Amino acid sequence: MKTRYILILILTVYLLPLKAVDPNDIVGKWLSPENKAIIEVEYTAGKYTAKILRVNPLGYINGAVPKDIYNSEPSLRLRSLEGITILSGISFDLSKKRWNIESIYEPERGKYFEGYIVLENRAMLSLRGHVPGKKWLGKTEKWIRIEGVSPF
Repeated sequence: MKTRYILILILTVYLLPLKAVDPNDIVGKWLSPENKAIIEVEYTAGKYTAKILRVNPLGYINGAVPKDIYNSEPSLRLRSLEGITILSGISFDLSKKRWNIESIYEPERGKYFEGYIVLENRAMLSLRGHVPGKKWLGKTEKWIRIEGVSPF
């Protein structure tokens, strides 16, 4: 009888980390590092995307939302950062419990990367972006989920 309890305890300890991950767990509003922007991850028409919902007013230039001035396409440099898609081609990889990203747009440099998202917990995700084909050349950001009132 005692052996049975020990076996149940051991199985419980080892199986708890195998919590199921729902592909829709990343959907919602997230605060980027340094409180620069609110990012909204959406699932529409069978695809996940993320866009800048709002830029922190502290980052406004002369009272206006910053423009996409570093974009490599000159015709896009006058568009507002609010509303632009920064993550596209997002797909869930069940075996790795992460979301792979085909395209990450970094407006601060006007560059494109690829990467993936790992959900640390319900309130935080890690976004890893890297130069295509060079996973060792990149950086990781932590985003915090926003629930309720917007921080700005």
